[in-house]
Amino acid sequence: MSRMKLRFLRHLVIQICFALAMIVTGCVANPDAKRLYDDLLSNYNRLIRPVSNNSEKLTVKLGLKLSQLIDVNLKNQIMTSNVWVEQNWHDYKLRWNPDDYGGVEMLYVPSEHIWLPDIVLYNK
Repeated sequence: MSRMKLRFLRHLVIQICFALAMIVTGCVANPDAKRLYDDLLSNYNRLIRPVSNNSEKLTVKLGLKLSQLIDVNLKNQIMTSNVWVEQNWHDYKLRWNPDDYGGVEMLYVPSEHIWLPDIVLYNK
C-alpha cells in the first residue's frame, strides 16, 4: 500500500474513533461559552483589520519553529524543511469580561472566522 493510502487510512481511523468516543461519552457544551462566541462574532467582520482607527498600526509578531529538517544540499546551498509559522496580534474586538460569561477566560475560535494577517512566505 502506498504511503498516502496509509496516511489516509490512519487519519480515517482516528476520526472514527473520535466520533465513537463522542457518541459513547456524550458531549457537554458550556452555554456561557456559546453565548460569548455568539456575542463576539455576531457583528465581527473578518475582512476588516481589527483597529479602532484606520490610521492606527497593527503589530503582527511572526515566529518560525523548525519542525523537521528534511534535506540539506550543500552543493546547491538548499535546505528543505517543515516549519510552523506562529503569528500573534491583539484584536481589540475579541475582548470580554469573564464575569459576564460564567468565568469563561479562554475561547477557541476557528481561524476562518476571524481576521488573519495577509502574510506570504516565499523563497528568493
